[in-house]
Amino acid sequence: MKSKTVKMVSAAAVLAVLCGAYAGVKSYVSSQEEKEAEEADQSVSVVEMNADDIVSVAFRSEDDGEVTLEKEDDSWVKKGETEFPLSQDTVSGAVSGIASLTADQKLEETADLSEYDLEEPENEITVLTDDGEETTVQVGMMNSSSQYYVKKAGDDETVYLVSSSSLDPFMGSVYDLADAETFPSVTSSTITQVKVDKENGYELKQNSETLGWDISDGKDTEKADTTQAGTVTSAIGSLMYDEFVDYNCTDEAEYGFDDPYAVITADYTVEEEIEADTDDTEASEEDDTSTDESAENESGDEDAIDDTAEEETTSEDTADVESSENSEETETVTRDEELIIYVGDETDGSRYVKVNDSNQVYTISEDSLADILDKTIADFYDLTVSYLTVNNLETMDIEAEDGSHEVQVVRETTEDEDSEETTTSSYKLDGKEIEETAFTTFYNKVINMTGQQRMTEEYDPECDPAYTFTLTDTDGEEILVKYYEYDASFYAAVVEDRVYLVNKMDVRDMDGAYQEMIAAEEVETEENTDDSGTGSEEDPSENEEENTEELSDNAIEETDTEASE
Repeated sequence: MKSKTVKMVSAAAVLAVLCGAYAGVKSYVSSQEEKEAEEADQSVSVVEMNADDIVSVAFRSEDDGEVTLEKEDDSWVKKGETEFPLSQDTVSGAVSGIASLTADQKLEETADLSEYDLEEPENEITVLTDDGEETTVQVGMMNSSSQYYVKKAGDDETVYLVSSSSLDPFMGSVYDLADAETFPSVTSSTITQVKVDKENGYELKQNSETLGWDISDGKDTEKADTTQAGTVTSAIGSLMYDEFVDYNCTDEAEYGFDDPYAVITADYTVEEEIEADTDDTEASEEDDTSTDESAENESGDEDAIDDTAEEETTSEDTADVESSENSEETETVTRDEELIIYVGDETDGSRYVKVNDSNQVYTISEDSLADILDKTIADFYDLTVSYLTVNNLETMDIEAEDGSHEVQVVRETTEDEDSEETTTSSYKLDGKEIEETAFTTFYNKVINMTGQQRMTEEYDPECDPAYTFTLTDTDGEEILVKYYEYDASFYAAVVEDRVYLVNKMDVRDMDGAYQEMIAAEEVETEENTDDSGTGSEEDPSENEEENTEELSDNAIEETDTEASE
């Protein structure tokens, strides 16, 4: 019994030791975690002020020297230039940041301030409260972790590492604190005309009939390549300001606006909803009311109407009136707007710009302007050689090595039982009908021919054309195109004064379709000849029958003659 008691006491003692050890380990771990957290979070307060008490903040601006912002009637203004368009929200945020400035780390033993560019600070930010308390933060160099070395004026013993985000509002231009305009919102699909006035400029205009684009150099106008035109309108619709430079430009020569590098003018449309004119509606309602009143006066006995029906009618009328009052009548109108962009001198990969009649100057990157300004009229040339839909084709004259040919389109219109007209087309080559597929395959090769480039210099062919096509439409208008061998890689397709360099392989495909069309016509001609020859041979049995009938007729005639004699 005694032995068992001793064992129980020993177990209890061991348990107590273990519990104590566990408590000690837990306490040690907790203290280590707290220590590590303290080491990890070395943040320390640099400035502690109430932002609402600050009445001025002074700093060095990279473009305007010493700048002081003052609070007047709860609004921030630039000292000595109260018309400067400060952004109240931006300034308030910047002031709040400096009022409760916190460092990521506090450095000790910083005897040599020149190591941090604090011997001659990059900037000094001074804040003043309404009770006269002044605090100046001196800013030195920035390290590789985007932290500034800073110290407080009068304390050369302590240097702090502060995140750049807390100080950046005061480290650049005063225009970083300005209330900048946004670039006018223009949707590319609403642009109807673009004019770029510069050396080798151009003018794009939407064609109201074809809904495509025309290109002009101010003298001649022709169809423009749709893709290239879309590149320009999309670039205009995507323009954005980069930097705010000047809120009130008084010297245009300073930015190159006295002799602009370019002037971009874009015409576009804007849709807006306005209240519809309801005067006519109200007048009509008044007329109806007066008519009803006179009718009631003329027939007094009609007032004896069923009460239930009258209540229902009144109820419906009230609902209609409420519905009419709740639904405002509006209509959509379209108005024309104009955007003028003045493009000035170059500056660090951008150009100065100002818009319309605004005196504010901004920059836009040259990359953003490239799709508008780097183009010449040649970039917009439509490289389709001679397009005319087959539905509008009347005749096609062809001159090739094998001679001259003419294709004529024959159209026939029929009506069905519902008097709906249907037009069908057939084709004749040199007066003989040919298979539709053979012709349309060749014709599509001709009208879909595109050049790889358009020649701008004068072209004087040294040989006869390999092909000459004359396409005449249903209105009698003609398109004449000639193909000349140009070099080992290209044919020169000439249409009026336009010369396209066409890949030889494309012309070879067109020639193959042409040969198949001619071959198909020859086969059809041979078949017609065979049919005609077979029909001209006489069947002997048919001849015998015809001879027998002739003899019988002669015998009858002879018998009749003898009987009459």
